[in-house]
Amino acid sequence: MSDIQLKKKWIKWYPKAIYLKNSQDTKLNLSNSNQFLEKDFCDASHQESLNKKNHNTESKVIDLIKTQSYQDGFNTGFDKAKQEDNLILKEKLNTFFLEFEKSISMFEKKLYPQILQTVLTVSSYIIGKKDNVDQSILMQYIKRIMNKEIMYLKKPNLIIHPNNKILTEKVFKDFLQIHQWNLIYDDSVDLNSYKIKSESGGVDATSNARWNELYRFICSEEY
Repeated sequence: MSDIQLKKKWIKWYPKAIYLKNSQDTKLNLSNSNQFLEKDFCDASHQESLNKKNHNTESKVIDLIKTQSYQDGFNTGFDKAKQEDNLILKEKLNTFFLEFEKSISMFEKKLYPQILQTVLTVSSYIIGKKDNVDQSILMQYIKRIMNKEIMYLKKPNLIIHPNNKILTEKVFKDFLQIHQWNLIYDDSVDLNSYKIKSESGGVDATSNARWNELYRFICSEEY
């Protein structure tokens, strides 16, 4: 075989790097080299693989700790932001309701006088009178009238307009007989009103009487 063929087939070989395990004193160990066993040696490449594996494991542990820390920090920040948002929302709702209540109050203050003015205007056309009144006094008197107790009458007479005779007798026939009420007809009573007279007193529920009584209370400031 020629030298050329030998050179082509020849492949250089290098032994693996090895070292003693748990070597504290290299010189002492070398003096007892005849007693070494295979288990006393360690392959360098194998050790590097173990070191790399340990390093990877440590890196994964560190990454896991970082990830958990980031997650804990995120959750803490999210909860804090949520509480702050709830507080801001609560403050906004309180402000809204306060403004709403204020607006309703202002609306009522403007609405009531307009309603009272409308009532006074309509009443003045009905009875043919126009009088200037204090609206605040009128409001107090209206409340007093609404809470007034009904009085009991003896031998009462119901006075109505003649045009309401048929309807009144038909609707209140049994009531008038049981309670012994007398029907009296008077042209001076308007169609939408009535009068009651009895031994213990009377009630004048005509529009003119109501207006005069109301105006008297307003002017005398009996409220």
